[in-house]
Amino acid sequence: MTTDPRQALVATVRAAYQAFARGDVGAALEHVSPQVELRPEGTSSATGRSVYRGHQGIRDYFDDVARVWDGTLEVEPVDYRAVAGSVVVFGRVRARPRGELFETEVVWVWKLREDKLISCQVFSTRRAALAAARAS
Repeated sequence: MTTDPRQALVATVRAAYQAFARGDVGAALEHVSPQVELRPEGTSSATGRSVYRGHQGIRDYFDDVARVWDGTLEVEPVDYRAVAGSVVVFGRVRARPRGELFETEVVWVWKLREDKLISCQVFSTRRAALAAARAS
C-alpha cells in the first residue's frame, strides 16, 4: 500500500469498483463498513428503495442490480479524486434494460472511515458531488 493517505483512499474505492465489475459481493464487502449506506440514484428509482444499509444491504443491491438491469449495468469510473476524507469518482453508467441503451455521466461520492467505505451517494453534476464531499 502507498503511504499517501489520499492514494490509500482511492485504492480502496478502486478495489470496490473492480469487485462490482466482477459481480463479486464477497470481495466488495471486504472494503465496506458494516454500517455502510449506499444511495444509488438509478437503481433506487427503479426499485423504490432509496438506501441500502449494511452488508446485507450491499448483498440486496447486487441482487437488485441483476434483476432491475437484466445483468447489463456497467459502471465506468474515469477519474478518482480524494477530497477531505472522501473519494469523488467521475464516470459513466451504461445499461440495456429491455434492449434499449441507457447511458449517462455520473459522479459518485464515497466517504471512508478507517479504510472502509461508509457511504456512497450518486450525483448527476460535478458541483453537487464536490459540495457533498467537502461538507463532511
